[in-house]
Amino acid sequence: MTLPSNLNALIKQLDNELDNLEGELSESIEIVRFKISSFPKNMILIQLFATLNNYALFAENTRKRIQETVKYSSSKSLSDEELQEVGEDLSEQLGRILEAKIIVNTIKKRLSE
Repeated sequence: MTLPSNLNALIKQLDNELDNLEGELSESIEIVRFKISSFPKNMILIQLFATLNNYALFAENTRKRIQETVKYSSSKSLSDEELQEVGEDLSEQLGRILEAKIIVNTIKKRLSE
């Protein structure tokens, strides 16, 4: 079964937002690694490094979850109610991704100052 166009658009947006998040994470992790090499005992830098790595794991797990949701939804004939639930789940994931982007961008700005 093919997914409705509004779900396909949401899935594309999720993929784009995850790509952006992963790019920001990569840059931020590189910055914090550089700073940790200069200040290896700085606990704030270590905490930021751990936080960024947690968000990297979140991004990876979220991508897998979205792929599984799409695979499941595409392989069955879903009722309108089930499609609604899939859309709500994906929308919730989008909110979490956007929240993660805000936090990662804040950390990146803090590291760049």
